[in-house]
Amino acid sequence: MIFANAVKTSSQPFVAIYPSGLFMQFNHAYAELTGYSTEELLSMTMMDITPMEYHEYETTRLADLLRTGQPQLYQKDYIRKDGTRVPVEIKAHVEKNEKGDVQYYFAFVVDITERKRLEEKMLHMAHTDALTGLPNRRFFVDIIRVASAQALRHGTKMALLLIDLDRFKEVNDTLGHQTGDLLLVEVAARVRSVVRKSDTVCRTGGDEFNIIIADIPKVEDITDIARKVVGSFQMPFNVSGHELHVTPSIGISIYPDDSNDSDPLFRYADIAMYHAKEQGGNTFQFYNPEINKRSIEKMRLEVMLRQTIAQGELEVHYQPQINMQTRQVVCAEALVRWRHPELGLLEPKQFIAAAEDIGFITAIDEWVMRSACAQIKTWQSAGLPFACISVNLSAKAFQSPDLAKRIAKVLSDTDTPPRFLDIEITESLAMSNIERTITCLNEISAMGVRTSIDDFGTGYSSLSYLKKLPIQKLKIDQSFIRDIAVDPDDRAIISAVIAMAHNMNIRVLAEGVETSGQFSFLRTTHCDEAQGYLFSKPLPAEKFRDYMVAYKVLLLQREFDF
Repeated sequence: MIFANAVKTSSQPFVAIYPSGLFMQFNHAYAELTGYSTEELLSMTMMDITPMEYHEYETTRLADLLRTGQPQLYQKDYIRKDGTRVPVEIKAHVEKNEKGDVQYYFAFVVDITERKRLEEKMLHMAHTDALTGLPNRRFFVDIIRVASAQALRHGTKMALLLIDLDRFKEVNDTLGHQTGDLLLVEVAARVRSVVRKSDTVCRTGGDEFNIIIADIPKVEDITDIARKVVGSFQMPFNVSGHELHVTPSIGISIYPDDSNDSDPLFRYADIAMYHAKEQGGNTFQFYNPEINKRSIEKMRLEVMLRQTIAQGELEVHYQPQINMQTRQVVCAEALVRWRHPELGLLEPKQFIAAAEDIGFITAIDEWVMRSACAQIKTWQSAGLPFACISVNLSAKAFQSPDLAKRIAKVLSDTDTPPRFLDIEITESLAMSNIERTITCLNEISAMGVRTSIDDFGTGYSSLSYLKKLPIQKLKIDQSFIRDIAVDPDDRAIISAVIAMAHNMNIRVLAEGVETSGQFSFLRTTHCDEAQGYLFSKPLPAEKFRDYMVAYKVLLLQREFDF
């Protein structure tokens, strides 16, 4: 047989073999691919350079070629002379004589080493988290199915741990996403170091990690590993020159106790994780049906919460703020309530966290502000003599880049002079990003709106920071007021705060005043204003109006119990 010169000189490997498997003819490119000389190849068979695991496969493909007469395209490995393997793609043909007997097989061969490398790289990328190098969620789903099948076969248990980092958002918001990414890399390494080699750690998205603990004889072993993971976060993480403290909230579901299907296991671990967060984080919780029941109730609450404004179920209650020297009502704090159709009147602590979780809190903030501003006009028309209404802003609303524009629109829509509105933010919120707080409060103050710091003393600020903020009022948290009759430390703190605030021309209001003794002490320290049950609990708008009318009479007659 004589092949065309073009085939012999082609850069694409070409080979022909006898029906016995002996090499018949090949070009230089083929010999170069295998690493053997022409003399060596002519004394060898195709099976001599084919790995043992491909022998049956090769025989089957040639049988298919004989049966169909159609070219066969397939992949396998060659064993080169130096012992290394090279992956190849083969397009095999058969040549028969007039009687139908096989004269020889011939094939064009392609070295697919680079293609295989790229395929493996793409497969790795498809199954691996690019940041941490851990398996990603897609690969994790496959792993959990294999691990659950293994647990079923061995009669053991498998645990799925879902880890969510507490306060990770603060790192991203304050130090940037690059630092946050570096922290995730450190977290991945630390978690991997405390689990067993047989366990699988994955990053399934954001600051969320999963661990598969396979082949566990008893639940107590899962508890031990979970404790190790929590304990591994005790030491701070050193990232980009920052000493960062983050903790894990871990939810745990167990195969087959909780479910024998991967989808419910994921869901149950997620439910348990949120329960761990509700406990304050830095802990782990096992899934149980009672948690699921509470989760369903929470979801139902969230669905109903979204409808509160449209259904007219939200109310604003008002609590007076008293000038301690003149005893006049100088302002009223607007406090939202939910008139739940089944549970009755709910206070903020019963639904605000859920509103924050579902992103509904900004809608509530704006509704309260709008309602309060409209109420100012109503009371002013009725001749009620007080200066303003204070409205609390959530972190989500305060961080909105168009906050000042939204406040301006509310004031315009309700025809409310800016001086009658006081915007309150908590101390911890103000200090979370002091530069942004300064910019935002300056924008609000420039409109003529008052600003106050709420819950002072519960955060991490010092009074020196307050000099940078354009605030008119400081509200001392009620935790410092509660024991001033018996705690000299609280009295000393309050006296110092009032004196320093006055030096900066900032008025001071004491929250949670409930006794005349507390009132008397605060008055002697020259505290400017007070708010609490000693004067009135928060009241609906109509009852607050009645209160103000009655209080006006008391003010004229000077008949007070404080």
